[in-house]
Amino acid sequence: MYAFFTLIAGACQSAMASLNGMLTDHVGMFGMSLMVHAIGGALLILYMKTVTREKLKITGMPWYLYSAGFFGIFLVVSSSYSIGILGVSVTTCISITGQLVISAVIDHFGWFGVPKVPFQPKRLPCFALILAGLIIINLS
Repeated sequence: MYAFFTLIAGACQSAMASLNGMLTDHVGMFGMSLMVHAIGGALLILYMKTVTREKLKITGMPWYLYSAGFFGIFLVVSSSYSIGILGVSVTTCISITGQLVISAVIDHFGWFGVPKVPFQPKRLPCFALILAGLIIINLS
């Protein structure tokens, strides 16, 4: 079930970035980012108040956890900008490559409190195939 939701999330990410690129034409890059985050925030608050009845707690956590908001804004702005120049497929491939590389580093060192999963050399062919796919898509 989690794999299915992750697959749907990936599809939504590409669709969202495409729509954000179109929205940028109307309100500008940072206006688009503000709209996306404000609407998303309002919908989440509504959901929390009506469905889960969860209280929002934004204090008492380590300072670095607030950087997730920066990463979210950077992701929305950079992917929307890149799609307008590179297209959806190339932008998505480059994004996934970046995600795979940093996720391997995060796993290997156990950053952010995740369990350490040491990088195994047997993963190198997989990374080489991903890199080859990225090159092929960029050249086509």
